[in-house]
Amino acid sequence: MCNHLADHYFERRDGRLLDICCGRGEHMEIFNDIGFETHGIDRDGVGQDRGLNVSIADVEKDRLPFADNFFDSVMMKSAIEHIDNTEHLLQEIYRVMKPKAKVVITTCDWKKVYKIFYDDFTHVSPFTRASLRDAMRMFGFEEVEVEHFYHLPFTWKGGIRYHLPKLIGLVPVWYSQTSKMTEMRKLIRFSKEVQLLAYATK
Repeated sequence: MCNHLADHYFERRDGRLLDICCGRGEHMEIFNDIGFETHGIDRDGVGQDRGLNVSIADVEKDRLPFADNFFDSVMMKSAIEHIDNTEHLLQEIYRVMKPKAKVVITTCDWKKVYKIFYDDFTHVSPFTRASLRDAMRMFGFEEVEVEHFYHLPFTWKGGIRYHLPKLIGLVPVWYSQTSKMTEMRKLIRFSKEVQLLAYATK
């Protein structure tokens, strides 16, 4: 996924990149390996324990600990739906981006997954394609595009493979956040979880 984002959305493999809500830092490691100077931010220091450049902050209310116009690229994967104060976060993302820097945000598409969205009790902020696009425009981002996205690499090249999750997602398999995730369960889960991928420039 990191390679896909770098080549198709950030259109670079260098410069400073911020991974917001980076967790353990698995994506940070890959972005570092392919050429970025990667910084992460999260509420805890798990990534620090792995030797990664992670700052600790509450992105809902804290000022991000970076200067204005600092980053060339920003990513936030599957996290904005867990944030109440998204207005503050979007303002801060905009502030720390350089002019012409690019941002990618992924989240669930409420219209597609409303029946299971709140199966994850930590989900608090649903977005649709229109609301995510409008939110980003409201806080100053330009060239905003929002498209549907699956966390399934075989779909990223388009064509008929892009439509396979629609069929796979019909399989009636129940799962929860605590289910043991076999490869088959992952395939079915990520086929059902239609995502939005928003990308924009400052």
